[in-house]
Amino acid sequence: MRAIIAVLLAASASPWQVAQVVHSPGDDVFADVAVTADGTVWSAGHRYLNGRRQGFVQSLKGKARKTLPGRLPELSAVAATTSRVWAFGPNRAYAWNGRAWTSWSLGTFHAADAETVSARDVWAVGGNTSRRWTGSSWKRHPVPGAAQAVDAGGGQVWAAGSGVFHWSGKAWRKVKLPAIPLPTEDATATFIDVAVVSARNVWAVGGVSWEGANAEGDDATFSRPLAMHWNGSRWRMTLGATQGQPYTEAEPDGKGGVWIAQGGWNPQLWQVRGTSWTSTLLPRPTGYDASLAAVARRPGTSQVWGSGFTSPEGDPDDPGANATLWRVS
Repeated sequence: MRAIIAVLLAASASPWQVAQVVHSPGDDVFADVAVTADGTVWSAGHRYLNGRRQGFVQSLKGKARKTLPGRLPELSAVAATTSRVWAFGPNRAYAWNGRAWTSWSLGTFHAADAETVSARDVWAVGGNTSRRWTGSSWKRHPVPGAAQAVDAGGGQVWAAGSGVFHWSGKAWRKVKLPAIPLPTEDATATFIDVAVVSARNVWAVGGVSWEGANAEGDDATFSRPLAMHWNGSRWRMTLGATQGQPYTEAEPDGKGGVWIAQGGWNPQLWQVRGTSWTSTLLPRPTGYDASLAAVARRPGTSQVWGSGFTSPEGDPDDPGANATLWRVS
């Protein structure tokens, strides 16, 4: 069933703010962010150091910023508790205990996203498989489809990608969704992120894409944003306008609703409560474009953080990339 949406005009000033910009030689990019209950913000990604591209992890608590020591490969995901932070690179997981790094082999595996349920229960997903930390080792669990996002809440774990998947306690199960109207036979629907507000309030967001011809007869790729909302008894589907950018991020807002990002480059942000969607833009420093890679909420609060990078507008010879954090309360 397609939802009827009341769209409210955005306020003149965005409730989001730029919280931090990393200015250093070379490119710095945050690929993911996690926030612990004590308010520590953990960001992971890559940077160039002495002409070499390598991974780095940063903590931010209040105004105190720290880059963790150690040589790491480029990192794609991060998860954290108050006692340990996990970072994920090609085929490996890295854990920082406050003093040193320990690493584990994950086999052939690229973590697209990671989520902490507890100190003894951590998930990472990527492709048709997932990895789960049991407190002493990493276990492999196949996914009945391609997964690129994972989230947990209300005692449940959900994933999304080529479909929506729910952890039964023993295995991943693909969830039956309402039929998505596809404009062509080759059109595909993909979910990019999932947000678990509660056991009876789950969002999966992404888009529908297909190939066709534009008004001039040239080949073109078309798209529509797509959102699915589970209210505990049924799914409601929302399809945006043709040529609308996909929804790329979703995160509980701590007030019973969700924040949803549309597009990754200078994205639009929607705060969704019930059937009302309120629009705002992600702020960026004057003269800069912004790329949003991930969002995460501080547990038990309405404080939500975003991570990514900003770079000079236009197409300069040396565009650079500055790892950037955003915050809303």
